[in-house]
Amino acid sequence: MIDIMALSPADLERFIHMQGLVARQDNQAGRIRALRDYYAGEHPIMLTKRQQEYLGELVEGESFTFAHNLVRSVIDTLRERLDVSGFTVNGQGVEDAGDNADADGQLAALFWSWWSGSKVDSAQITLYRRALRDGKAYVIVDWDATANRPKFMLHRVDAGDEQPGIVMHRDPEDDNHILYATRYFYTFDPLNPGKTGTQRKTVYLPGEIRKYIMGKAAGQWQPHMDVGDTTWPLPWVDATGSPLGIPVVEFANPAGSEIDQIIGLQNALNKTWLDLIAAADASGFPILAIEYSGDSAFGSIQDDADIEGNDEFRFSPGRAIEVDNATVKRLDAANLQPMIETMWTLVQAISGVSRTPAYYLRPVGGGDVPSGEALKQLESGLVKRAQERQLLFGQAWADVMGMAYRVAQTFGPSLPDVPELDVQTVWTDANVRNELSQAQVGQIYQQLNVPDDTIWQYVLGFTPSEIAGWRDAQRRDEAVKLASVADALRRSGVMAQRPADSQPAQPAQQNGDAQ
Repeated sequence: MIDIMALSPADLERFIHMQGLVARQDNQAGRIRALRDYYAGEHPIMLTKRQQEYLGELVEGESFTFAHNLVRSVIDTLRERLDVSGFTVNGQGVEDAGDNADADGQLAALFWSWWSGSKVDSAQITLYRRALRDGKAYVIVDWDATANRPKFMLHRVDAGDEQPGIVMHRDPEDDNHILYATRYFYTFDPLNPGKTGTQRKTVYLPGEIRKYIMGKAAGQWQPHMDVGDTTWPLPWVDATGSPLGIPVVEFANPAGSEIDQIIGLQNALNKTWLDLIAAADASGFPILAIEYSGDSAFGSIQDDADIEGNDEFRFSPGRAIEVDNATVKRLDAANLQPMIETMWTLVQAISGVSRTPAYYLRPVGGGDVPSGEALKQLESGLVKRAQERQLLFGQAWADVMGMAYRVAQTFGPSLPDVPELDVQTVWTDANVRNELSQAQVGQIYQQLNVPDDTIWQYVLGFTPSEIAGWRDAQRRDEAVKLASVADALRRSGVMAQRPADSQPAQPAQQNGDAQ
């Protein structure tokens, strides 16, 4: 129980602010769950009462619901342009990490080995999807004692008790200053069902890590120590006792969730599809109408409610109809093209709002996809969005590697000492690659004496690790050639400098008496 009257004005203001953060977090959790559902294609079904009668079972199946889901396409089209290809330290990259490389090049190569060893090259796909979909995602840096290197754990933003994740707690007076981070999760032990589902919480502070477990009484967190923990809380400091910093790095999408702006259009698109299906079912096929001018041969016309009356005709292919005192007319099928155009207009609207080229969102023929300069112009918006996120996510990766460097210095073997650590993230080109055009540009750059490594990476799009591999192979080939030349020279030199007394003796000249 908190005594409000006992709090100082400053503490009371902080308490009110923290309560507001908790309330906003609860509201945000429900919204994030809805965003994840939209990405998965679990959209609300909007049927009229009449449509419910004959379309309900079609679009409201127990396993799958109806949706023309463009949300996933908008997210994934942007995510596909985000791919880290390396790191540089103070301007030195993996390609500079030879035998005689300075500490910067060696550290860049070490960062890339950590990246590859933790399989982040594939895990980054999940990270960017979460950031673009939820608005935020997180990476936690820890130490892997078995592999003797840092490890990187990917997490998502918290979405409530049923979907645990990360919560960042910020200073009420400075939103950019993170006080601490909290990770919520559940234990799962298939061999020990009694402990399965226990709620856990880990609090990451700049200088220590606190672990908690939910007690039997709801809402009561108790300190907890895992196997291998020696103290509570766990110290998170370097060799000098200075805090290592909060090991949770936030990847925040600059526009929040990419889904927010298109949810209304997505709902309208789904509704248009349902109306189109209903219209096709009701009037999409020719209908035969019989207009009686008097009593028919079947007697008086029955009431419409009497569906079993003798005024009903049932037709099938190959049959003919003959009626008395009546005119048979054919009601042609309704023109559904206006509704179809409405549907594609909504797709075009989603394309414009999300700045995703329309040919990624609708079926296209071979002539509908532009090429050359036209393709570059149409993709400019998408490319700019990707480059903006490369800039922001790249800084987050630099923070991750900076934390990994401090962790490795504390818990691992000695590392190259780099007092001024300027880490830059290298990305693959966000533009669609035109190999022929890029090769021609590369040739022009080569004529201007631009270094080969720069052309390979920034013009042709090869990764630093690929370039480093080529350089290593080139050095090995040159060493083999040099060894062959040296061996040939050595052999020829030995033959030329052989001493005279080592020459084989010539046979004595025989005089004429011996002949």
